[in-house]
This record gives sequence, C-alpha cells and structure tokens, in this order.
Amino acid sequence: MRHVASIREIWQFREVVKNFVSQDLKVKYRRSFLGFFWSLLNPILHMTVITVVFSMMFRFPSMGQYALYVLSGLVPWSFWSASIDGCSLSILSAEGMIKRQYFPKIVFPLSVVLQNLVAFLLSLFALLLVLAPFTGFAPTRALLILPLSFLCLVGVTLGAGLVAAVVTVYFRDMKHLISVFLSAWFYLTPIIYPLELSGGGGPVPHEFRHYFKFNPMFAVIQMFHRPIHDGIFPTGPELATALGSAAAALVVGWIVFRRFEDSLIFNL
Repeated sequence: MRHVASIREIWQFREVVKNFVSQDLKVKYRRSFLGFFWSLLNPILHMTVITVVFSMMFRFPSMGQYALYVLSGLVPWSFWSASIDGCSLSILSAEGMIKRQYFPKIVFPLSVVLQNLVAFLLSLFALLLVLAPFTGFAPTRALLILPLSFLCLVGVTLGAGLVAAVVTVYFRDMKHLISVFLSAWFYLTPIIYPLELSGGGGPVPHEFRHYFKFNPMFAVIQMFHRPIHDGIFPTGPELATALGSAAAALVVGWIVFRRFEDSLIFNL
C-alpha cells in the first residue's frame, strides 16, 4: 500500500514535474545562439570524429553505414549518460527547495530524465531525417519497435538514476566517480565498434563476444541498432534482456530510493 500511495503522490505532483522539465529546458538553452540546435550539433560532431577515426578499422560497406551505426547507438547512450550524471546531482542541487517546501523527492531525478528524454526524442528523429542522404537511412517496419525501445531505455535510466541520486547524497565523491564509470562503460558497450559484422568477422574475438552480452546496456542499445541501422527487429533474447534490465533497474531503483528518501534531508 505504501508504494501505491507513493505513485499516487507523484501523480498529484505531475504539474510540478512538468514545470521543472519546462524550466530546465528553457534554462539549458537560454542565451544560446543556436539554442536547441546544440542538441543536434553535438552528436553530429561527435559522430563525425568517431566515424573519421574508426571507419577504416571496421569493414562496413561505406562510411555512411558506419556513421548510421554510431549514430543509432551514440544518441541513446548520450541520453543515458547525461541523465545519470544529472540524476546524481538532482537532490543536491535542489537542497534549498527541499528545505523550504515539501516535494516528493523523486520528482527531482524524474524531472532530469524527462527533460533529457524530450531532447533525446527530438534530436534522434531530427538527426535521422537530416543525415539520411549521407547515412543511407531508410524507414522500415522494424521502426515500429522504437516505442518499446524508448521504454526500455527510460526504465534502465530512471532506475539507475534513482540509485545515483541517493548514493551521491551520502558519498559526495561519487559525482566524480560516476562520470569516470560511465566513460569506461561506454567503451565496454558496442557503440563505436560492432560486436560482429555481417560476414561473420568483427573487432571482438568470437570467444569473447558472449561476455559482452552480459552488459545490460548491450541489449538496450541493440534495441536501437537493430531497427535503425540493420532495418530488422531485435532478436528474442535481446528483447527479453532489454525488458528484464529495465524492469530490474526500476524495481531496484524504486526500492533504494524509497528506503532512504525520508533520511536524505538530514544528509544535505
């Protein structure tokens, strides 16, 4: 009953969450000449550098195909990384507000994830349309899986973000360690390199590929690689792993956050 009451409380504060998201988006692009276009320019520049540096190492049919592969994994990862970083500081940044007025503290990491989700959705579809002539992107029926892909990504992100928000309150150095951890995790996830190529080869030796699939973000990123780059639906194991990872992250994140929520204010 306590968990049901908590969900109802969050729903009652939905306008507060909406205002936080709107305000954060306005502040993010305030006094910026390019405004929202920075959300497009940043992944384009990042993708371009990666494509130029690494395209010669992997046997893709063309540089455009490799760019599409990188883009379809890089944009979801950027959402995940930015959200975890933001969530880790969300409670600390709202210290003054929390001490002045009552809010369900979960609205702060939730607002961070939703704010980044808006930018992620807009930038992903805009980039696919703008870069289609250069990457060879063509819509297929497999894109119908993307709403489920978004749900899996948001579930994993929110769950991990809730844990990061709590841990950083108790251990302030975690805000630095989380960034380092995310950078290492990025290179352990097949985003800038394919786990295997269509011809059967690949940069990762065959005997080690199985271990990469234990990475929960592998299946989540494949939920975007498959429909956008490969033009096919994710495999059954990938879909099951992505859904399982999202559900597990949400449950763990919710339990941890609810366990420490009432005591957070005494550690601010």
